[in-house]
Amino acid sequence: MSDDEALEHIGRLIDDSCDAAFERGAKRALYLLDELTKRPLTEEAAVLAEYFRANAWATRSQIANIRQSWSWESVELQEEMLALTRAASHPGFMRLDNGRRCQILTNRANLLNKVGRSIDAIAGWDEALRIGPHFAMALGNRGAGLRYYAGMVDDNRERAILALHAYDSLCKAVAPDAMYESPNFLPVVAQFKDMAEALGRAVNVDAVRAMQNLDQGEPGRSKVERAYRQWCLDKRLFLCPLNDLGPYLAAATDDLMLPSIRERFDERPGDYSPPPIIGFFSQMKQEYVSARYMLFEGISSTRVLIFTEN
Repeated sequence: MSDDEALEHIGRLIDDSCDAAFERGAKRALYLLDELTKRPLTEEAAVLAEYFRANAWATRSQIANIRQSWSWESVELQEEMLALTRAASHPGFMRLDNGRRCQILTNRANLLNKVGRSIDAIAGWDEALRIGPHFAMALGNRGAGLRYYAGMVDDNRERAILALHAYDSLCKAVAPDAMYESPNFLPVVAQFKDMAEALGRAVNVDAVRAMQNLDQGEPGRSKVERAYRQWCLDKRLFLCPLNDLGPYLAAATDDLMLPSIRERFDERPGDYSPPPIIGFFSQMKQEYVSARYMLFEGISSTRVLIFTEN
């Protein structure tokens, strides 16, 4: 077979193995991919080989029910993540059509969310949507991910704003101009629509939209401070959940705090100081902020130091 014919054959084998829960088919697909990558493939074919490899491992994971287990170690999930990362960082990635690039980035973000890296997943969905703003699976999964993330935020205002953006993403995923790559998309649309309706009942959408004011904040006083703050916003490095939505000026603050903490009067007899976790948390924030600024200085400084031996 030619390279294109081989990839098409392997892709069908993976899809059929997934539909039939046929693990041997997925293993056979991985073997064929190993053989195919021994050839001098074009950059586009090399990226697609990694994408199909990820799909084959996802099929094995689904068959083994790994995604529903609490196991910390999973070869299937690790190999799927590695394959998707290799595909997304490959020099040939930019040569693929927009739809395939969105699929790779969305699948990787979905997997990051599955293993608990919610913030990295949001950034991944946003990257896919910069390529295809109407890519439905990125929109819907972003909405579902933000909905889950909002439930972990203690601040009422920030939780409401995250929920609003989750609602907006879900609504866009079921809009008429949303692009689905699969012909059997109606069950997914129904799922996203149910999530959007549930959020619409739980959140006063119009009120939250009117009060969010994401473009209002402190830009900084000096030129260096403004550059530092903008760099933190662009890289999503502020300890503020709103920064995970994007480089909004309102997120230019490290307002992440612990939730309310309760302890019994007799839990630490004779000790009336705050719970030790508060001190540990403050120390972690201070060390993180110091490291963040040192990194900024290290990559932006134009000063040259010359050392001479005595």
